[in-house]
Amino acid sequence: MLSKIQGLLKYCYNDSTCDKVPDMGLQLFLLSSKSLVPYEDKIGCMFDITRYEKEIELFKYYMNGHDDTLGYYFANKKPSGRKDELLECKIIPVAVSNTDWDVLLNEALKSVFFFSTNKDTILNAIIISSSVKEYLEDNDTDSMNEVTKERLIGFSLKDFLNNNNLSINKEGLIEFEKERVKMLLKYEPIIDDLKEKYKVLKYIYDESKSNEEMVDETVLSSFSLYLFKLRKGIISPEKLKISNNDVPEFREFLKHSSFVHPLLGRCVVLKRGEKEVILRNKSGLMKVNI
Repeated sequence: MLSKIQGLLKYCYNDSTCDKVPDMGLQLFLLSSKSLVPYEDKIGCMFDITRYEKEIELFKYYMNGHDDTLGYYFANKKPSGRKDELLECKIIPVAVSNTDWDVLLNEALKSVFFFSTNKDTILNAIIISSSVKEYLEDNDTDSMNEVTKERLIGFSLKDFLNNNNLSINKEGLIEFEKERVKMLLKYEPIIDDLKEKYKVLKYIYDESKSNEEMVDETVLSSFSLYLFKLRKGIISPEKLKISNNDVPEFREFLKHSSFVHPLLGRCVVLKRGEKEVILRNKSGLMKVNI
């Protein structure tokens, strides 16, 4: 199982070491991973929206790249209706860490709706989530389309919105249902275009892939093991809770040569400039705009 997780993540993300600045895809993977908390009363991991909001607000200081859905969120503090082009970067950790389908889908879509209410993004998130679940459970790709189609049939967007106190306008609901029907009319919902668009689907359907365990200590090797432990339910929720006390402005931390931040952990300042500060923590380097 661990080797399968490692192989999947290594293919989908550009791995990094402690002496590199991770690209945006890997950064978003880390933010989602850090926002997962095991449920105390049932199997699975919750996507902690409160934690994620804090992570995202901090992320704008050290974001390595540009993304339209992120830009819209920072400007408006709400999701946009545009497609989320970095969808898989954000939801793969949720899919890997959960084994129960209902929990997996609910938490994955909570992460989706943080940035986008786009109908295609929602449907593609269901397909990616279903594919990852089937792959990690060693089910063959021939049955994957059939199972995914059944899950698309059984999904109710209205129920999901009601259960999570979310909403979209009536037109959005109608457009989603139209798109879902179009997808269900296809012989296979996981079409070649989606396999080309999303690395995770391309990897799962590649019969020549290998699942060799990572031997070097990298960001992905560390977080593969972390997600594996979350999936197995061997991490206590208590260990992942952060203090709700008021945290000083991030720039206050940057005045010190080293510091411990509640979200970033222990950081060391490597270089200071007029417009940026270079930090290092256990996830690699961060180029902080000031």
